[in-house]
Parts: sequence; structure tokens; C-alpha cells
Amino acid sequence: MAKMRSFRLPEQELKFLKEIAARRHRNNQTQALLEAIHRYHDVLHPPSVQGYVRIDRVNRPNGPEDCQGCRQPDASGAWVAVYSNGTVKGVLCDDCVQAGRA
Repeated sequence: MAKMRSFRLPEQELKFLKEIAARRHRNNQTQALLEAIHRYHDVLHPPSVQGYVRIDRVNRPNGPEDCQGCRQPDASGAWVAVYSNGTVKGVLCDDCVQAGRA
């Protein structure tokens, strides 16, 4: 991986960065820039599904819920998708897991 030692922002982007820093980061431009880099990295490199975990029982206090992948009511099966950034998504049905929809 190449390291960037220095770079210059165009005047318009620098002005926008200063506005964001003033509004959200108590005038800390470094923090505003770090947040922007983090957001762009997530957009350019979205987390990928690393695998699925089968759940034996799901406690649904509000009754049956929809599958988070296809929104079908009371879907069969109970799976949780595990992503490369450590987040999880679930509960997914068997059909969504087989189709790779997470």
C-alpha cells in the first residue's frame, strides 16, 4: 500500500471541510478529514459477507418478523450474516442465504 505524505485539497473542498469541522467537530479539521476518509473508504470498499451462522431458536417477543433480506413474513429458517467489518445482519431465511442476499 502506498503512503500519502502530503496532498492539497482544492480551495472549494477545503472551504467545505472547514464548514463541516465548525459544525460537527468543534473546529477540528483533522477529525472532520478522518471522518470523511472513513466514510469514503466504506463506500469504495463495502464490507463483504464472510459467512452465515444458523440459529436454532429465535425469540421473537412481538410475534413473527419479516426476513431482513427479502421481507417475506414469517420466513423459514433462521440465519445471521457475518460481515468482514465485524457487523452482523439477521434474521435471514433459507432462501436468502442460498441466494446470497444479505
